[in-house]
Amino acid sequence: MNHRHELPRSAADVGLTEYWLNRDVIEDPAHRGRAVPFAWSWQELYPRLAAAAHEVPMELAYRRALLFMNPGLRPKPYITSTLYGGCSWYNPGEIAEVHRHQPSASRFALAGDGGYTTVEGEKCSMRRGDLILTPNGTWHDHGNEGSEPVIWIDLLDLPIVAAFNASFTMEYEYREQNAVRKHQSVTKAKDYSVSLYGRGGLKAKFASHRRGQGRGSPMFVYRWHDTLEALEAMKDMEPDACDGLALEYVDPVNGGAVLPTLSFSVHCHRRGSRPHWKRSTASTVFCVIEGRGATEMEGGSMRWGKNDLFVVPSGTWYRNVNAEAGADLLLYAVSDEPALDKLGLLEVEERP
Repeated sequence: MNHRHELPRSAADVGLTEYWLNRDVIEDPAHRGRAVPFAWSWQELYPRLAAAAHEVPMELAYRRALLFMNPGLRPKPYITSTLYGGCSWYNPGEIAEVHRHQPSASRFALAGDGGYTTVEGEKCSMRRGDLILTPNGTWHDHGNEGSEPVIWIDLLDLPIVAAFNASFTMEYEYREQNAVRKHQSVTKAKDYSVSLYGRGGLKAKFASHRRGQGRGSPMFVYRWHDTLEALEAMKDMEPDACDGLALEYVDPVNGGAVLPTLSFSVHCHRRGSRPHWKRSTASTVFCVIEGRGATEMEGGSMRWGKNDLFVVPSGTWYRNVNAEAGADLLLYAVSDEPALDKLGLLEVEERP
């Protein structure tokens, strides 16, 4: 007698299921939540963020941010299956409590000049284009000491940490001299990161390069004016066929990515350039610093301008094209390449 029809019921009772009945669910991408190419418009984002800044007090919001939610991953507020982030607004005088977490985080300033993040005792001021890192496990708090609102892009590796279920191992109550504090004291000299690490090819022998429990770059702030100077010095060099004049922010101690899971870079596409096509197993989020253009893909395109944010998920053939005939295009980029590389999963292809 054939009892095959009884197998599913009996298997489910003991936490099993049949491969031959579930092969499509396991192997067919159609059954998975999958990030899609998408662009978030600054013109749509800004008024909503401004309204939240007026209506939602910091005490209620904890972190006043609008999260970027990829349509292919709803209801999870993820940009891709590995990247999470949002846009934060701090009014003058506002301060967020000191905290830390397992996900590594970053801030890229878009507006205002009074913002700061204090990381492990170093108060890192920020202006447009500055990048501030909080590697996993580092204590940090944010605030705005200026007279105008401060706005920045937050990007984290939270989905990676969530996939490993590794968010429960932190102590989240900040203490100084055995007393619980809401804000940490500033213990490092002004511009500590830049003073210690701001000269390429030179490393201080007298300082510890492990800061807090962080496992990323000990240089917590990367200044935009330094990035512009580096780009200017390389303006006559041959650009990458796909990414243009691309500069990666690196750990000054070992020359690697600034975080174990994420890579940060700036791409300059010259006026009139026509880049090659590219696809990768990595996913990349871009923010437009200067200029306007389009991401051309097989079957469509995304148009974007200053302060817009867009994502190119893994496996997408694309190229970013400068639409300004008389100006260069500058893009800030964050990718999960380091995580994929460590797992032996990074593959990159290009074609003319």
